Order: sequence, then C-alpha cells, then structure tokens
Amino acid sequence: MCPPFKQADAQVCHYKKFMIGKLRGFIDSINDDKCIIDVNGVGYVVAISQKTSAFLKQFPREKEVSLTIETVVKEDAIELYGFGSEIEKIWFLELTKVQGVGAKMGQKILGAFEIEDLAKALISGDEKAFSKISGIGPKLASRLTTELKDSPKKLGIAMGINFGYGNAKITDLTKFSTNQLTSDALSALENLGYKKHDCLRVIDFLFGKNSEVTLENLITSSLRELSKNKF
Repeated sequence: MCPPFKQADAQVCHYKKFMIGKLRGFIDSINDDKCIIDVNGVGYVVAISQKTSAFLKQFPREKEVSLTIETVVKEDAIELYGFGSEIEKIWFLELTKVQGVGAKMGQKILGAFEIEDLAKALISGDEKAFSKISGIGPKLASRLTTELKDSPKKLGIAMGINFGYGNAKITDLTKFSTNQLTSDALSALENLGYKKHDCLRVIDFLFGKNSEVTLENLITSSLRELSKNKF
C-alpha cells in the first residue's frame, strides 16, 4: 500500500504497479535515440541507445521485434528505455547506480561501447575512454571506473562465466566476449520467434567459420542461415 505522502509521491507509487518489462510488436518509426513500437495498435515511445537503434534497423518493418524494457517513473512522466538484449539492460541498471549517471547518460554510455569494451575500460580504469563521451567530465569518469571496477567480474559470474581478474591481462576477456556475443545473439533471435536449439546450432556454426565475428554480423548471418531452413 502506498504511504500517505503528497499527491505527486502517491501518483509515482501508483504508477509503479504498472511497470513494463518487455514489449513485442512492430516498429512504427525509429531514429538514433527513440523508437515507437506498435503493440496491438498502441504506439509506445521507447528511448534507445544508438546500438539498439542500429540493431532494430536490421529488421524489415513487417517483422515483429521484442525489446527488454526498463520503466523509469518520475513525478511528471513515465519513460520507457528499451534494450536489444537482457545483458544490455543489466549494464544500464549497473551504470545508473553511479551518482551523476541518469537514464539518458546510461543509454549514451551503452551506445558508445560494445559490452566487452565497456568491461575492459572498467577493469583497466580507463578514464579517458569515458571522458570522450559528451557530458562526462573527469570527475564522473573517475567515479565510473572507481565504483564499477568490480562490475564486470560480478556480472560475468552472474552469467555463469567463471573466471577471475586479479592480475589478468585484458586479452583474458576473450571467453567473456564470446559468451557475451552468444548470449546477446541468442536473445535477439529467440525474440524474433526462432527456437533456442536451432539458434545455438547456427551460432556455433558461424563461430566455427569466424571467431572474430561482431554481434551485428552474427545476428544478420544467423537470420540468413535460419531462413534457409538448414538447421
């Protein structure tokens, strides 16, 4: 039950009962920082990163897509932030724990990094990598690398990737990167309606051909292979 605070507080508490966690529908319109998803005739305005925008632009308008959603409730608005994969949302929530990183800045950071590069920057304390992003000064860059230095290890373990950092070299993140690509690609393909076992077989086949494949190319190539009904 909501406590008897002022009216604005009560409204925020009321809206939190209706938080959205996922949307599945058709893309009505899209640009670099937002899109409109048509779900049964209702258009939801969803804030997205440039990475998610590029991901969505791969698919034809007549193809249903699915976005993982984080609902941000404010006194004067309810905002929806969308992600192409669950791990991107997890990192969004991790980034916004840092003072000075709001939802929009969290999306901007995610758009500037691949997930594995973000992990590398945090592990190595690379403040310059964050300072290159508009709106992030030296103090915020320092806060990010200090407060989130253990996040890659924590989130890696949460994904079932068992490795330690300690004095490890950055190149030891290869396993993390591969598992991350598999996870993100699998999530995207399943959201498009493909069966998990078929997706995994295609992804494994493509990794066997090119272990340096990017997420975008992995998803595109997987869709091409799945459409051939070979798997």
